[in-house]
Amino acid sequence: MRVALIIPPYRYLNRFALRTEPLGVEYLASFLRKHGHEILIFDASLVISPEKLNHSCFYYGLKDHTIKETVRRFAPDVVGISCYYNFNAQDAYKVAVLVKEVSPKIITVMGGVYPSIYKQKILKDCGAIDYAVVGEGEQSFLSLLSNLNTKAIRDIEGLLYRQNNEIVYNEKSSFIDDPGELPRPARDLHDITRYMNSKTVLYGLGDRPTLSLLTSRSCPKRCTFCNMWQTQGPDWRFRSPENVLEEIDEIVNKYKAQHVFIMDDNFNLDPQRVKVICEGIIKRGYRFKWNTPNGISVKNINGELAVLMKRAGCVNVCLGIESGSEYIRNRIMKKNVSNQDIESTVKHFRKAKIPVGALLIIGMPGETREYFKESIKFLKSLPLSFVSPSFAIPFRGTMLYNNLIRNNIITEDFDVGMDNLKFPVFTTPDFDRDELLNRRRELIAGFYLSHLPLTLTELMTGRLTWTSLSMLKRNYLELLN
Repeated sequence: MRVALIIPPYRYLNRFALRTEPLGVEYLASFLRKHGHEILIFDASLVISPEKLNHSCFYYGLKDHTIKETVRRFAPDVVGISCYYNFNAQDAYKVAVLVKEVSPKIITVMGGVYPSIYKQKILKDCGAIDYAVVGEGEQSFLSLLSNLNTKAIRDIEGLLYRQNNEIVYNEKSSFIDDPGELPRPARDLHDITRYMNSKTVLYGLGDRPTLSLLTSRSCPKRCTFCNMWQTQGPDWRFRSPENVLEEIDEIVNKYKAQHVFIMDDNFNLDPQRVKVICEGIIKRGYRFKWNTPNGISVKNINGELAVLMKRAGCVNVCLGIESGSEYIRNRIMKKNVSNQDIESTVKHFRKAKIPVGALLIIGMPGETREYFKESIKFLKSLPLSFVSPSFAIPFRGTMLYNNLIRNNIITEDFDVGMDNLKFPVFTTPDFDRDELLNRRRELIAGFYLSHLPLTLTELMTGRLTWTSLSMLKRNYLELLN
């Protein structure tokens, strides 16, 4: 069959949207191609300049007629539409409508995080969508293509469809045991250089030709704010070091990438695997730089591994610390990470001369002013290079979401729009919106002013790899004003 995989337009808060290669779509494309289907990858969000919208958002998307013409020229039997977040759902729905305007006979399928979390809502909201795939999509999508218009669709896991005016959902229970069995991402099916040279900078990397790498899927932890496992599956599944190194060979030798984002949700769950990967990079003599923008676990790091990571090209790491308060981190977030764990891991990385940043969440239920002060005090005591704080967001399906509903803080129809991402989206008796905004400013100002000597040292020794000098100057000027 001819299958078009479309990345829909989306809206973003400014004209400098972060853009990395669409690994999920590339994996699906390579898997379907392997099984004999003709594939088109079409990113309808790739525009030279976004359009400013009235409500202060920017629209990253091609015109409707361009999308329809591309579909018409390819003449697909099936169109897969990727939808990652609820705040680009309406644009994804619009693509399905445009496809049906080209030809009502084209089968439309939506996949990604959004349908995996919202399930039946997708087909209720958009009549132009024929099917939706829940969770890891390769096998379900392939089974659908093989069984269209047959009763066998009743046996396809993770499939949503209509039957007798009702929406049917086949539960998803199995996932690919070994992601290494999948063919490598189909980077050759589209102009990968548009992503490699997008200048998307994540913690200092991305200003050189950049690609992304996924060495494992999912995470066995159940942090109360995270719903990733509902898409990727409940169990951590990993690629062998040899399999990962084969893709690195391709990334470096064929595509000439100089920077790499390792996008795993739990890259270092098996430290021995990371060690072998690093040793393989060193043995090959590769000089590319890499970091971990999605964060790595505080646990499973020792001095030997930190040194190997440095020698293998790691220029900085983000740690999922989330809070400087042990009570909030462990009792509220269920991280099961002690202050001693954090201090030890940061020490190992600093000794290996790898700058360390902390991913943080502000505004979890129960975070009183006292716990927040405790958090700042601990963060100031750590030799961190940077912090990246965000406000708590109750994504559907998380323990946080369910607890807030149970306590009548939000309702079941709670949703998050793109306009909300820079602001608190719920309040509790412990804080209101203005209090959280002040806490964020207090955290950033307190941390960076207290860490100015460390920042200057990194600047003078050439280890300021997590930001640019111009951005650093702008940030400190804002703090001093």
